[in-house]
Amino acid sequence: MTHVYTLKIRYSGEEDDVFLFHLLRDARAKVYDYFEKPRPSALTSKALDDFQEHLFSQDIGYFDIARNKIN
Repeated sequence: MTHVYTLKIRYSGEEDDVFLFHLLRDARAKVYDYFEKPRPSALTSKALDDFQEHLFSQDIGYFDIARNKIN
């Protein structure tokens, strides 16, 4: 394995929780689980972007997924 995906996620006004994943799809799935929302049938970038916009516009929360190289 040469990389991991880091998910930083939080409800508005709270501290970040951080999770590590081997697979991008697992990080994307965790976003929906964290906010207790049903996952879409396809965990695409577009679906995630739309969900992020919803969270931000309703002041529900925030998340960021980053790919990190392992040395």
